[in-house]
Amino acid sequence: MNRRARLAAGLAAAVLLVARAGEARAQSETEIASLERIGKLEIIVPDLEGAAADLGVSGDALSSKLDAKLRSAGLPVAGFAVAYLLLDVTAIPLEVGPDVVLLTSLSFHQPAASTLNRWLGPARTWSRERLTVTGMSRAGETLQADVERLADAFVASWRKANPRL
Repeated sequence: MNRRARLAAGLAAAVLLVARAGEARAQSETEIASLERIGKLEIIVPDLEGAAADLGVSGDALSSKLDAKLRSAGLPVAGFAVAYLLLDVTAIPLEVGPDVVLLTSLSFHQPAASTLNRWLGPARTWSRERLTVTGMSRAGETLQADVERLADAFVASWRKANPRL
């Protein structure tokens, strides 16, 4: 095995270890508390760019999947809201082999004010990431599964912060 192939294999192994460690990270009480009593939230999925655009899945399709998942769980999804859920996708093809590294990030943002200068802007208060390595032929399917898992994590946090009475 040549040097480049060994480096690519090492990178893939490191990515898998980081991905497994990231999944094991527990929700902090602060992150969960930040989801309390949010009246409505918007879903934002930017257009996929670069290698992510070649995965066979569009940003609109991912947005629809996320919207349906949250609505079916009873979360207050709206077309426009000051609090929003942002889905980001980054794809990095490996130089050796047909593999691609996917970083899928789901983060919740809500308005926050600075006590120093009263600046009002969005603050990320909850986030989860998935880092996976997959073959290019299965990348679109893997990406959709990653979005499902992230949505499930958000719904679980939401339900913990907003128990039904």
